[in-house]
Amino acid sequence: MTAALTAAALARTEKARHRAPGEREPGAPLAAGTGYPLVADKGFALRFYWLAMQDGFHPDEEHVPLYSRDGFFIGAYPARFVESLLMEGSGVLSDGRLINYSGPCRYGVGTCYEALDEDEYPFGRGAGRRALVPFKSVAVDPRLVPIGEPLYIPEFDGLVMPDGSVHDGCVRADDTGGNIKKRKMDFFVATYGNFRTLLDALDGVIWITPHIENPRCEYLRED
Repeated sequence: MTAALTAAALARTEKARHRAPGEREPGAPLAAGTGYPLVADKGFALRFYWLAMQDGFHPDEEHVPLYSRDGFFIGAYPARFVESLLMEGSGVLSDGRLINYSGPCRYGVGTCYEALDEDEYPFGRGAGRRALVPFKSVAVDPRLVPIGEPLYIPEFDGLVMPDGSVHDGCVRADDTGGNIKKRKMDFFVATYGNFRTLLDALDGVIWITPHIENPRCEYLRED
């Protein structure tokens, strides 16, 4: 695996994934007067996203060039990896570099990328230069949910994550996406393997009920 997914990088997200002192125990009932749902019960479509990994694609297939927005040649990579990178927004190259979507451009596939500082962005970068946090960051339509807004997802509360932590139901709107419109939410899970594990744990749950302005999740709000 690459440096982006090392134990050290996971440790840097420990504080964001676990409850702060005084927070409610995961699975405890939702009290009245603590926020409100954005939609009727299970009115948001749940999807997932993760880091595209070059090592997961065959090196002998057709290669496609990638560039930075200033025209710097980053390298040529397997076409299917580039397709995955276009979908996910962030990816890890075989040499360990973490690259991230930086916007449309005139070069290569018409979408350009930049290498990230892995100390600042160990799992990629979302909207507004926000660091993505596995099992805490979600991508939303900012017309419905402001970027940086903490959300409570009751369907996640008490769910065991692939890293063994128990989710407290709290996530944060850290990202957007071209295909995320209206009542859709993408949950960042870091790897495809984590996605497969969570599919089994969720047992068919593909609709969720996000709550906004819930005090129990205020620890995720950043100044």
